[in-house]
Amino acid sequence: MSLVIGLAIGLTLFPPTERASLALAAECTPSVGPSIPPPATVPSGIPGLHAYWYGQSGYPTLCPGQSSVATVAFYNSGSEGWKLGITGIDYTAISLGTSGPQPGQDRASILGGDWTHGSPNTHWSTFNRPAIQPAQWIGPNQVAWFQFTVKAPPTPGTYRLYLRPLIESVGWLEDFGVYWQVTVIPTSTTPQRVTVESVDTGADVINASGMHFLYDRSDDFQYGDETTTYENFERQLTSGDVLDVRYEPSAPQRSTFVIVEDGAYAAPNVVPQIGNFDHGTTKNDIRVFASTAQDGTPSYLTVAQRAAVPGGTTMCWAGSGSYVEITGVDNTPYIDENVPSGTYCYRVSGGMFGYSAPVTMPSPPAAAAPEPAPLSVDARTTSSSGGSAATFDFGDRLLAAFDQPMRICDANTAVRLRDADGTVAELNASTRNIGCERNEAPQTVGGTTYPTFTVITLTLVASPTILEAGSTPGLQLPATVQTASGILGDSGLAWNVAGSTDIVFGEPD
Repeated sequence: MSLVIGLAIGLTLFPPTERASLALAAECTPSVGPSIPPPATVPSGIPGLHAYWYGQSGYPTLCPGQSSVATVAFYNSGSEGWKLGITGIDYTAISLGTSGPQPGQDRASILGGDWTHGSPNTHWSTFNRPAIQPAQWIGPNQVAWFQFTVKAPPTPGTYRLYLRPLIESVGWLEDFGVYWQVTVIPTSTTPQRVTVESVDTGADVINASGMHFLYDRSDDFQYGDETTTYENFERQLTSGDVLDVRYEPSAPQRSTFVIVEDGAYAAPNVVPQIGNFDHGTTKNDIRVFASTAQDGTPSYLTVAQRAAVPGGTTMCWAGSGSYVEITGVDNTPYIDENVPSGTYCYRVSGGMFGYSAPVTMPSPPAAAAPEPAPLSVDARTTSSSGGSAATFDFGDRLLAAFDQPMRICDANTAVRLRDADGTVAELNASTRNIGCERNEAPQTVGGTTYPTFTVITLTLVASPTILEAGSTPGLQLPATVQTASGILGDSGLAWNVAGSTDIVFGEPD
């Protein structure tokens, strides 16, 4: 049996002759073959849970990067119904799972997925589950119609995706060898890249780079590497956005619109760096720093991925290779530890993916000298206008400039200080008497301008916690740091208080 993709036909709001004059036509034109009808007879009432193939949509021919919707039907040939309930509790729902020979049982596919395990984001249930039954209950002798989206790979060729129905809590059902075949057309042209000037969602018209593009629900819409719907495309599209457009001016044909730069949620800048970030003996780690495209501030993002690519690769993009999650990622920068020798591309999501330049881990990796712990080179205090100039109190700011980039303070940050009269007090993020931040742009401390991320500022939002009382109530200025935790350099090493040049907050400086 052959499972294939159905392709809707585009409609137009203007006469074809007018539409044809609006923009250049794309060289690559998608098409779809005839659908495959259900068999003349099917079995019924087989004891237990069973499914029988019952027809599907036709084989598609697509342009690189285009997406489309697949439809396949399965008939409940068993004696029991398929119930969509709570997993493991009266749950007999049918899912479609990836199968062999391509890509293999439960394996990720190049044609669709959920962005994990190197799959594109076509909004499948999971990377290896294209769809789950659409209704709560499919009884015996009833039919379930499954729909899901696939996306043509960037490289021309012929691709197949095999599917098999299953019930997660029970097992795989009958295998009819169901698959669909996607043919990707070679093309010598690249999409038109245009900048949006205005959008008329009522008339479905985009004005961009001096041209007018008509669109409708049957066209293909993408947001970066992610397929999206007509409705979401209209919500995401604003003036200033940059589109890649494969435009078909003829009414029956299908256009593709890809938002490649979103003014409000632009793809982040991604910079990889080889180093010894796990404090081992070799420089076999890669730090991936992501920053916003607008002003270079760090991006707090949710997805960081790596793809192995051939040596000599000059540019990273969605089709560079199979992207997989970096394990143990946190806020930027991400640290990819113990990377094998080879060439890699990295991408980080900030609404849409930003891509790094290729980076090559040598074989063998370079030996690493011990990394230095961060040292504070200048410590200053800015007193609030409402409190005492002699005592640390609400609103005071303690600034420490370091000799290397610093991480954002963690939730357990604590700094213990001692003043001249013997008072010992603690500033502690967990007890919420301080706020902690690092400089997101170059900052001047004591007349010297320090680079981004090298200045830590502790702001008192409550009185310091007194651990040992001195002769004068409160923690007096100046005060000297005794211990510190939670303030780390970019390498992950803790603040070296004992070796620092300046650990005294307040005069003299």
